[in-house]
Amino acid sequence: MLSDELKETIQTAYSRYLDARELKPRGGQKHMLAQIARTLSKVELSADGLRQGDAPIAVVEAGTGTGKTIGYALSAIPLAQHYDKKLVIATATVALQEQVVQKDIPEIQKHSGLEFKAVLAKGRGRYLCLQRLEQTIQMQEGAVTALSLFEETMASDEAALTLYNDMLDQFGRGEWTGDRDQWPDRLEEDQWRPVTSTHRECLNRRCPHFQNCPFYEARKDLEEADVIIANHDLVMADLALGGGAILPPPAQAIYVFDEGHHLPDKGLSHFASQLPFKSTLNQLEGWRKQMPKLRLELGYGDAEEHQLDLLERSIGDAHASLTDAWGALQPVRMRLDGHMATVAVQEEHWLLQTKEILAPLESPLKQLCIALLQLDEQVRKRLSASQELDEKSRLEQSLPLIGRWLSRAEPARDLVQSWLSVDPPEAPPTARWFENIDQPEYQDLVLNASPVSAQSILRQHIWNRCFASILTSATLTIAGEFKRFAIQAGLPDSADFLRVESPFDYQNNVTACIPALACDGGLRDAHTAAMIEAVQSYLPAETGNLVLFSSRQQMNEVYRGLSEEWRERVTHQDALPKNALIRHHRERLEEGIGSTLFGLASLAEGVDLPGNYLTHLMIAKLPFATPDDPILSTLSLWLEKRGSNPFQHVSLPTAIIRLVQACGRLIRNESDTGTIWFMDRRLVEKRYGNLVRQSLPAYRWRID
Repeated sequence: MLSDELKETIQTAYSRYLDARELKPRGGQKHMLAQIARTLSKVELSADGLRQGDAPIAVVEAGTGTGKTIGYALSAIPLAQHYDKKLVIATATVALQEQVVQKDIPEIQKHSGLEFKAVLAKGRGRYLCLQRLEQTIQMQEGAVTALSLFEETMASDEAALTLYNDMLDQFGRGEWTGDRDQWPDRLEEDQWRPVTSTHRECLNRRCPHFQNCPFYEARKDLEEADVIIANHDLVMADLALGGGAILPPPAQAIYVFDEGHHLPDKGLSHFASQLPFKSTLNQLEGWRKQMPKLRLELGYGDAEEHQLDLLERSIGDAHASLTDAWGALQPVRMRLDGHMATVAVQEEHWLLQTKEILAPLESPLKQLCIALLQLDEQVRKRLSASQELDEKSRLEQSLPLIGRWLSRAEPARDLVQSWLSVDPPEAPPTARWFENIDQPEYQDLVLNASPVSAQSILRQHIWNRCFASILTSATLTIAGEFKRFAIQAGLPDSADFLRVESPFDYQNNVTACIPALACDGGLRDAHTAAMIEAVQSYLPAETGNLVLFSSRQQMNEVYRGLSEEWRERVTHQDALPKNALIRHHRERLEEGIGSTLFGLASLAEGVDLPGNYLTHLMIAKLPFATPDDPILSTLSLWLEKRGSNPFQHVSLPTAIIRLVQACGRLIRNESDTGTIWFMDRRLVEKRYGNLVRQSLPAYRWRID
């Protein structure tokens, strides 16, 4: 139960914040604050402070303009401090994370009267590894000791050597923290990869640089923080490692999943597995060639010799089995046509045939991982006991290599095990598919496996383990109902749900048009021709316009079909990186020049174009997923066999959520006005069109 003291703290913080910023209370925001406070206060504690019973979960759909961050933070922060738990705020997009870190949280700290420490959390891969930096510099300088165990041979490069020495110099002088995002210049992936590490490669406390490690220094800040700002990917990655590896353990955390409609997909992506056949074969061949070097570094005792013999045999067995399977899979490559063609394996006979090919891989890959784990454990023990500087140096260089091998062997093992597993008859199945990569510089056949439903994943890793959780987004319901999201996310029956309307006056500020040129989005050629004419007929040349497409191919075809004069007004999404694209659009409008953006799904969410930066939004088609999506098609087939309609249960709800998000780009402030052009007549001609329109805000409709 919420105590009077906590009520007073929350109400005072909200009043102070509004007064300091000269804002008026928003009804939806107040309802959100109250609901979250009520939900979090329901937690039952044991005598030693542990949660008993179900974790309290608040699910809030807050329309655009509600001010969600204030709506959850001013309740959740005092309650998290009351329970002595960490508040972990996780966003799905970089844009929202930057807003929370740079704007929302600092304003709350300044104006609410609440005292708390907030820290941005990042994964290990965003931080410098000093051990690898030193080794990379030695390798660039041609030092044999560093070269001997580097897996990727790297030619001497004066520019790279200068960069890495500059990193070491700036870090040593305290001018750089080792955070990739704080480096003054852009760092390409091939520049950064050699000087960071994974959890498998890290020496942890055995590292000679542990006391100065940028990652562990950042971890100290997390331990002292009251509020941790992360993202969905980092939370799921931490949970996949067991929880508590980077972020606080789930039992000590109150999670806030902002942009919560993304959470099920994030859960799926972190529990999927992949095996690129040719790439893995090449890696194993490289490991075989490196074994003599590894023996020179580690072969100083009977135990190590035995383990190295076991590892060498395991690598050879895995390589032989993969070679056989690669040959047996060549007919599959011939069956797949086109650049990066993807095909789901769903027919029973094809699935059984592929399982027969993969079955001989299960034991060799499992034994390879066991051999690497045993060697890793033995080397770590030797490193802890060693007093000899030369031996410590050799072991410190060897461990990251073993960890790197292990981090590549484990996904291959997991993929084969997942592919060979038997799907429970009543549970959603595993999606299995081939991806054929056929590029001039790289050809491969990639095997993939993924759960098709995040229900059990989120239930097992979050809802059953967390202290409490809050999920919020502008798009969680279909026609006002939470049922679809609750099932998709595996939410318990005890969860609390609240829907808060947007404060914006959509009826008077937005005209939603289905114009005469609009046609059925499924009529490919006719629809593309209509889009070419509509862009040039309906969009004013002098305003800020955004045209959203469902496919890159149609976007390119429409762009090429425009007049030369109109092509000069359009900035194509592929022309610039996203941030530069938005900046270019804004600058043109500030200079009094009209600007029209052509974009895909990445511009349909997380893009903020208030005021005159966007007054006309054109949506080409209802954003249905492509029918060959392997996860969607596998789930659809399973639903069909159970007598359900996959279009009604999966395809349509997903398209509606995407469409609502896309429409949310137009009105960002209460004074914004504009027009949305829907170019897909299925909105009025199909039976489901009414449900789609009911799920959109209350626009003023005009249907020609």
